[in-house]
Amino acid sequence: MSAPTQQLGASPIVVKIGGAAGVEIDATCEDIAELTRCGVRIVVVNGGSYAGETLLKAHGLERPEARLASGNIVRLTSATVLRVLTMAWVGDVNKRIVEALLVRGVSALGLCGADGRVLLARRRAPLKIIDAVRTRIVRDHLAGEVTSVNKQLLKSLHDQGHVPVLCPPAVTEDGCLVNVEADHVAASVAASLGTQTLVFLSNVPGLLEHPKDPSTLVRQSNDVTHCMRFATGRMRYKLDATRRALQSGVLTVHISSSRVPRPVFSALAGQAGTKFTR
Repeated sequence: MSAPTQQLGASPIVVKIGGAAGVEIDATCEDIAELTRCGVRIVVVNGGSYAGETLLKAHGLERPEARLASGNIVRLTSATVLRVLTMAWVGDVNKRIVEALLVRGVSALGLCGADGRVLLARRRAPLKIIDAVRTRIVRDHLAGEVTSVNKQLLKSLHDQGHVPVLCPPAVTEDGCLVNVEADHVAASVAASLGTQTLVFLSNVPGLLEHPKDPSTLVRQSNDVTHCMRFATGRMRYKLDATRRALQSGVLTVHISSSRVPRPVFSALAGQAGTKFTR
């Protein structure tokens, strides 16, 4: 057993596999399979942004952007859009990860948040949108925040020798599917399970002080708020999820690349990516 594996302790770890273009699923799953063989309990969370956008385009659909009264920009999720995104997240990316684990001898079980109500969410309130001519209320925006995780179900799956692979959408108390941030899902799962370690793997080296200069990689920090000034685009979601996880009791969060050799082990060993601690 490698040194990083010995340091993980008895609690499960959560590995979030990003959904951007260029994310290396096979190398990540190779590491997950090795950790599983060493007796480490793992929950995998997958995103699917690239697959989702690709499938929307194939169906002639788009997610319009809208400016809120607060000035923030959101991408709207209608029922039709969510149906197509679910096809990509659940039917494509999730099952590709399950397949990659199965061929490596891991009993992976793919779930979206609605399955067994593993991810319960609260739907966001209607949005007040400001467009060119007027302010209007949008009531059909299907987005939410995870409020609870069915940790009993995840523990039962682990006890039976399975590796859960989770993805959005989540489900509300009244059975409505809602879009939730996959990074926030990973943080919520880690907090619920009492996880010590959360690993985010994507197509970037980690947090960069200058986004286009890999030499400016931030190696380690215990101040997520300070580091937020360096974050742009999707990295802001990862840092927000990191902050939530650390505030909820997770000890260590790694943000790293899936494209380095042995991506999970490299992150855990501090050889790649950015390590955040409380």
